[in-house]
Amino acid sequence: MGILIQLGVPMSLGMEGRADSRSLGAFSGMWLVMMVAMMLPATYPTLLLFRTVSHSRTRRHFLSTLVFGVGYFFTWAVTGLLFYGAYVATGSIRTAIPGANSTVLRVAAACLILAGLYQWSPLKRACLRHCQSPFHFVLEHWRDGLRGALQMGFQHGLYCFGCCWGLMMALAILGIMHLGWMVAIGAVILLEKFVPNESWVARISGALFILAGILIFEFPWILGWLSSQVTIA
Repeated sequence: MGILIQLGVPMSLGMEGRADSRSLGAFSGMWLVMMVAMMLPATYPTLLLFRTVSHSRTRRHFLSTLVFGVGYFFTWAVTGLLFYGAYVATGSIRTAIPGANSTVLRVAAACLILAGLYQWSPLKRACLRHCQSPFHFVLEHWRDGLRGALQMGFQHGLYCFGCCWGLMMALAILGIMHLGWMVAIGAVILLEKFVPNESWVARISGALFILAGILIFEFPWILGWLSSQVTIA
């Protein structure tokens, strides 16, 4: 953590960060490791099914499965750039504009409410159905060859991002290196994908995000209480 701070890697709304190649590289590596830890358990059934089908269609099934995984996590690595840019921009605004701290926290509260509303949306359910049904995804999107495996991994990553971007935005607001919130968000992702009737999981988490967002909007200091990494001036 100390090394990342020295490199200027932003890890919460309270950190300005530096927009340079070392900071970006360190953040991207940290983000990718975090995504592997959080998303691999949830996407393992799809990887397993892909390997099984690939085994019957090619001799390079191990390599194809590896390429599929690379495509999948490449998608998540790219999405990390969005959060990196948001962190750096937020830190710059807090530093450059006196008194902007409260406004920034209220904007974060609005984003948390948006994340909660998305948990209730039809688009969320549509993306989740693709993630919950590996057989349907593989049957509908199958492509032969290593290039096909890469494309399938990328597409699966897009569906997962469509399913989980609200959860990831909530995690970014609460602090991406906060171990407690990482575990909580990871648990929600697993429950959404493996509980037979997942709708209650998404709706309960969405309701909690909305409630937290409303409270933070009215009382910005609450975000500092929820995340020890957010400094309230």
